[in-house]
Amino acid sequence: MEAQPIRILLVDDDATFLNSLETLLTGEPRLEIVGKAASGEEALAAASRAEPDVAVIDVLMPAMSGIECARRLQERHPNARVILISGSIFEDRRPHPDERGTGAYLDKSEVPERLHATILAVAAETTSALPSQTNA
Repeated sequence: MEAQPIRILLVDDDATFLNSLETLLTGEPRLEIVGKAASGEEALAAASRAEPDVAVIDVLMPAMSGIECARRLQERHPNARVILISGSIFEDRRPHPDERGTGAYLDKSEVPERLHATILAVAAETTSALPSQTNA
């Protein structure tokens, strides 16, 4: 029996980066993109419809931060795992480890090389091996 694909929700207010995430993951074995959102509110609505296994959420978004979105998503969908991403180079803008829940954190510069493996790891609940988990 073949394993079900990991259902992914992508969230970023930058449409170009959101589309690049989709392009990066489309066609990857074991992954299925089930939704995209440009805001925290859109993400919560999409998660209610799509029931993702993993949500990839930008930290810095207007109206509702990615950290707040992740917190609300995990309250409503406790089995969903979250990967926070950010392009911010400022240390004070990086999420504190306590704000990351059970997921991981990646700088946007790491996304092309590490996102696929990070998704597989958090979906399997094996994030302890991820070096960026401690980059707070």
